[in-house]
Amino acid sequence: MNIALLHYTCPPVIGGVETVLGQQARLLAANGHRVVVLCGKGRAFTDGVPVKVIPELSSDDGWLPAVAPSPGTAAGQTAEEIIRGRVPAVEVVLCKHLRRVSVAIAHNLLTMPFNLAATHALIRLAASGLPMVAWTHDLAAVNPDYQVPRSPAFDVLRRFQAPVHYVAVSETRAREFLAMTGVPVEAVIPNGLDLASTLGLTNEVHALLGPLKTEAALLFYPTRILRRKNIELAIDVLAACRDLGFPARLIVSGAANPHGPGDRAYLNDLKRRANDLGVTTDVVWVNEHFFVDTNQLKSLYLIADGIIYPSRQEGFGLPPLEAAAFRLPIFCSAIEPLRTHLPFNSVTFDLHDSPRKIAERIIHALENDPTYQSRKRLIRGHSAQRFYLEQMEPLLRRLA
Repeated sequence: MNIALLHYTCPPVIGGVETVLGQQARLLAANGHRVVVLCGKGRAFTDGVPVKVIPELSSDDGWLPAVAPSPGTAAGQTAEEIIRGRVPAVEVVLCKHLRRVSVAIAHNLLTMPFNLAATHALIRLAASGLPMVAWTHDLAAVNPDYQVPRSPAFDVLRRFQAPVHYVAVSETRAREFLAMTGVPVEAVIPNGLDLASTLGLTNEVHALLGPLKTEAALLFYPTRILRRKNIELAIDVLAACRDLGFPARLIVSGAANPHGPGDRAYLNDLKRRANDLGVTTDVVWVNEHFFVDTNQLKSLYLIADGIIYPSRQEGFGLPPLEAAAFRLPIFCSAIEPLRTHLPFNSVTFDLHDSPRKIAERIIHALENDPTYQSRKRLIRGHSAQRFYLEQMEPLLRRLA
């Protein structure tokens, strides 16, 4: 489909509406749609989505009752007359950009008073047959902060426009819309969390680990493939987590050793161990997918739920300090010199402890960590990707 997203501004302008518009642009493009963003102010913000700046969509004039007539208007014109006079020219400009569009999604433009000429023009285009979605974040007509006047030009903000399909971002907005117009919105599609863009993840980390993020705890081991790093214990603990009914994944950065021959035999042993324990699909050897540089490492820390560090020998052991900087839970072997500089809330274990005992300690810590529980719940319940696939995409296909 050809889909246009419209608003007064777009990213990199910061704001809730701009954030959601940016999410939608990326999700629509990633799912094969041809997307264009039309706005009064902005610039290109993501690959594959052109941004067309149309001054006629700008909110620069403020809302018209409070401003003087623009140059070229007759002295003494009312705000109503100014709005009506601008509509035809705005409609011509928008029609040119929307001619080949399957669906237009107007964010707040049909319910806020910041450019009423554009509001009226979009309603006209919808009446002429353009499928139009009013993505409703805010309702000026029921918000006393705006005190929208009573007049035909402004009453479009109060009334259900029959050709338009209204979507509300919350049940609260849906109830307000029903009370205001007497007509229910077509759908309630909440704002979602786009983890990759919110955290600034690299494309590679998001593609590799994003699908794992919903349920399982992601335990990150930032390490090279060296025998003293005791990666086999991390694999055994992962299997014990599974046996205890706790879904988890082990993410091993696995950077190659630049100062000596790689221990390929050790890596093969680790993979056989994972296969024998039935956790092969739960272990991700990141360096086999892409080179782990500083940016990739940062993204791995950002997406992880905790680090596991069962090393048998360290000269210092920097990763626990890095994990603390990212506010991650730390599960670490109680060896020196690690014990000397571990953050106070780290969970340590003896290297002679059984994998099950270590797993129980990790599970207990995570299940009693409100930050971890809240994060997982938000990711599960407020995924922008899930809202897109389950609600937005079916709506657009029905309209087009």
